[in-house]
Amino acid sequence: MTFFTAHHLPSFALRHSLAVVFSVALFSLNTLRGETSTEPKSGARINDEQRSVNDLLGAPLINNPDSSIATENTKFSEETAYSKQQNEKARLKSKDLGATQNTEDAKAVIREVLGLDASTSLKTDFRKASLLRLASHSEQKKAYEEAQKYLSEYLQRYSDDALIPVVLLRQGDLFRKMGAYDLERQKYYDVIKSAPKVKLSGRFDLNYVKRIAFIARSQIADSFYEEAGKLPRHRARDKYVSASEMYARLAEAEQADKRVITLKYVRSLYNQGNHDGVVKAGSSYFQKFENGPERDEDEVRYLVLYSSRHGSTSDQDYLAGYRDWFESPPGHGSNGDALKWRFKAARDLAGELFNEGKYADSLEFYRTLADLLSGTVTRPEEYLYLMLSIKRVLSRAEALEADDIPGPEISNLIEPMLLDIQGRAKSSLVQIPLINAALNGSGNGSFKGGSSGAAEWSSIKPALVKSLDDLSAECEKAYTSILPILYRIALCSERIPSQSALGKYEKIRVGVMDVEAKPGVVDDNAVFSNQEVKFHILKKPAAGNDSQGVLICVWHGIPASGMELKSEDGGEAVKIVDFVGLANLASGTNLHENSLPLKLVSDMSSWRISTLKWEERFKKQVTEIAN
Repeated sequence: MTFFTAHHLPSFALRHSLAVVFSVALFSLNTLRGETSTEPKSGARINDEQRSVNDLLGAPLINNPDSSIATENTKFSEETAYSKQQNEKARLKSKDLGATQNTEDAKAVIREVLGLDASTSLKTDFRKASLLRLASHSEQKKAYEEAQKYLSEYLQRYSDDALIPVVLLRQGDLFRKMGAYDLERQKYYDVIKSAPKVKLSGRFDLNYVKRIAFIARSQIADSFYEEAGKLPRHRARDKYVSASEMYARLAEAEQADKRVITLKYVRSLYNQGNHDGVVKAGSSYFQKFENGPERDEDEVRYLVLYSSRHGSTSDQDYLAGYRDWFESPPGHGSNGDALKWRFKAARDLAGELFNEGKYADSLEFYRTLADLLSGTVTRPEEYLYLMLSIKRVLSRAEALEADDIPGPEISNLIEPMLLDIQGRAKSSLVQIPLINAALNGSGNGSFKGGSSGAAEWSSIKPALVKSLDDLSAECEKAYTSILPILYRIALCSERIPSQSALGKYEKIRVGVMDVEAKPGVVDDNAVFSNQEVKFHILKKPAAGNDSQGVLICVWHGIPASGMELKSEDGGEAVKIVDFVGLANLASGTNLHENSLPLKLVSDMSSWRISTLKWEERFKKQVTEIAN
């Protein structure tokens, strides 16, 4: 069973002046199917009723419009050939009205149809449709006052029409777009009063009346809610109260989508600060709609858990509810919509706990937030590893091309490097669709040289370049969100004796590089510096490959290719071959300089890293002296 709403009906049309001034052009009636023309030869224009008398008689009885022959005394039920022709032509042409794209096109159709000698009833129906259509065109071009005039014309001309409630609904909708919420709601109240007056016939039955009245009531509630959202908090509360009261009644109606109305009811209670009401209504929501999670489940969960810790009967163990929620999969529908509420909950809760001095709990939920922001990627620094690997491949291929190495041979030489990139991306859950498509373009799922190697390299090169840009953009987006959270995690750790904060600060100034160095020089925690840059090694590469993919933490400066830095311990040097880090992404972006908040986070982390590393070294020296 479908609702018969305003949007299913023809749109409004025709100003009053337009309808009044349309002239009705009368056409000459030629001989049709052997009939004798009954058109008077004098050229005088007679009306439709007079013409019908002539047509039925088959003779030109009435020749002038001032003829005394009465046409109203006799009821002629037979439709003449001429009237049939005109009515059919009008019906066909009327269909063009719905296809018009603007007011000018609609008016052209209106003039043509009203210029035909169609029946009065047909023209009346067409005038109604014209007013609706013209109102639609005005609404589409945001000429709302003009659209209102067409709808008002409809109400004045056809006050007993079955579509009057629909026209009033449309007027209310226009008033909302105009920001006139009081006038909008008045129109909906008019709908409620007019609906019972509809003459029940055909599709305009009792169900139509009930549905149209329900739509009006639900629009009133939505109007209160929307208006409240645009008001200052102290003025909005009463509007939210009105909305919640109406939603509560609407939820019991036969026509209601009870899940949607209940959700709106919970939102209204939350926005008016009725936290006890939210907990009660939210619990009822989960009881009534427990058969499978809906797309709005995470929103309701957020509202209920927030209210449970701010209501008059605050639950001291509310953290358990958050833990259960974060461990559960997102609800059906858009994961983005579901995760939005988890982001908000984790951020709000972690910040609140931090301000209350509950650093262990705050740390837990900041970590949850960091995991949510990282998405499916196992570790954000994987973006840096992959970008450096792609740059390494491009640099290698460029050198081979400079030496005039044929394309097929280039393909064979770089194949192991490309397969390593694929493997790393797969294990870290980073998407590289362009590279995968190019590598598998031969159809056998592998990238090979040989006779087809040159063509394959020509396709993989632009894929690598574009993937480098894409990974830079993804990395920038991920770290822009996560860096402030990592800083908060570090602050929490500093306030918990059992936690080490250094490792958290290090993640804020991370990078990866390829270097040239003697064996054994590159080692975990080794510190290297020159006048411009200082960094220490977080993780040395796998055995046998100790010069590529070195994970570092930059204390200050921006590492660059060609730089030489000496170890602070033994004086051994390393030379940077290439570097990708938050201070210099593959795109050249310095993420730490992207905004003032990120710069503050970066600078504070740099200071804390220097301080904590000094403390670490000092404690080590004290221990060595003591032993």
